[in-house]
Amino acid sequence: MSETSPSPAPSPRSSSKNRRSKRHVAWVYLCQFTVYVFFKIFFRIKHVGARNVPRSGPTMMVANHQSFFDPPAIGCGYYGVTSCLARKSLFKSKLFAALISSIDTIPLETEGLGYQGIKETMRRLKNGEAILIFPEGQRSFDGELCEFTSGYANIAQKAKATFVPIAISGAFEVFPRAKKFPTLFGPRIVVEYGAPIPPEEYAGLSADEINALVRSRIETMYERNRPRRKR
Repeated sequence: MSETSPSPAPSPRSSSKNRRSKRHVAWVYLCQFTVYVFFKIFFRIKHVGARNVPRSGPTMMVANHQSFFDPPAIGCGYYGVTSCLARKSLFKSKLFAALISSIDTIPLETEGLGYQGIKETMRRLKNGEAILIFPEGQRSFDGELCEFTSGYANIAQKAKATFVPIAISGAFEVFPRAKKFPTLFGPRIVVEYGAPIPPEEYAGLSADEINALVRSRIETMYERNRPRRKR
């Protein structure tokens, strides 16, 4: 495995069909670079397999959820505009809402079906864009993988999206849900982007079977990279 840092894609993601302006893309890239520098300095972040993220076409990026750090840590590993689903309560602060909206975050209702968020996710996938989701639905209490819900697989199937399994490790150790502030210069955060799973590979599988396939790949990567805890 080799460590990779963000580098401009040889062919920029053309998925937005001109929905995003050059100024908007430049802003996202600036945010990614700034976040990357932050994580590199304080958490020695390492990104593995970033080239597995497709340059174009509908893409469902699926990751385990350890910390508030997960979305930016994953998103700063490559240059490409990716929407992320986030619970609607994070949009209560006008300033923070403006920030995360500026990088294409999609609000999702945690009560009921969350229809609007699902509808917008489908629209963006059919527009050829990339979506980052955390099917555990909440941050892990102990750093271990929790049960994945399979609803995302149904959405991706309908949009004929490519799945990219992603495992993040070390984020729980430096910023678990029980802490208000992260531990600087702690264990290394590692993000591994797994081999993509195109529609042809999961054709004929049910949503539950796709979910099991994606989760198993994430678990394998997580076990490979997780910090070894002291006994």
